[in-house]
Amino acid sequence: MNFRDAFHKALAGAKANLLPGLLLQALMLVFFCLYISHEGTRHFLANIANIKREAGYQFAFFSYIIAAAFLPELLRVAFFQDGRLTRANVWSFLTAAPFWGCIGMLIDYFYRLQISWFGPGDSLGTVLTKMVVDQFIFSPFLCLPLTLSYFIWRDAGFRIAPAAREIFSLSFITDRAIPSQVAGWMIWIPGVSLVYFVHSELQIPVAALIQTFWVLVLTFTSRRTVSRASSLRVPSGR
Repeated sequence: MNFRDAFHKALAGAKANLLPGLLLQALMLVFFCLYISHEGTRHFLANIANIKREAGYQFAFFSYIIAAAFLPELLRVAFFQDGRLTRANVWSFLTAAPFWGCIGMLIDYFYRLQISWFGPGDSLGTVLTKMVVDQFIFSPFLCLPLTLSYFIWRDAGFRIAPAAREIFSLSFITDRAIPSQVAGWMIWIPGVSLVYFVHSELQIPVAALIQTFWVLVLTFTSRRTVSRASSLRVPSGR
């Protein structure tokens, strides 16, 4: 596949994710309105922020395991396997959970770096700057390649040679990276803008919540089409 084909594949993927993306953005808008206007929501989130402050990186580790590893398998069993748990589900969770936990800690560290670079403010300029660095540097050049590479390695039975052949090939960029990144931008450009608007201690909880919303939306919009269930294998996320 050449780069033109990759671009068309990315557009096709973006169109396929349009409805789930719009639903997710509607959920994020509801959350944003509750955050700025509802005292009970702010009080609840303040308690979450206190837990995050006390737990540190452990909070990021376990929240991403729940949002990106446990929830997708739970929904796959519930809606695509008639409630029947299989060994494949257990294997998928056990091999995905440590990776997503580490990604959660990496993202937590990156959010802290963003605060040290650009400050903790929530002005339009600060939020936009952090979003651009996040979505056009951190995500395409670190987070996404790590995610794709790990799951290629896992699907190759954790064998280095076959995984390396695929990772260090042009098709890795054209078939996987470009389409995945474009699909991710539909969700995470508005998503991380919300993340960087909230208090720093709430950024990881909100990011995990958006990841959870995305998995839920993707599940309920694709439950009638068995072939699309495979898209839950690697959640579109950070």
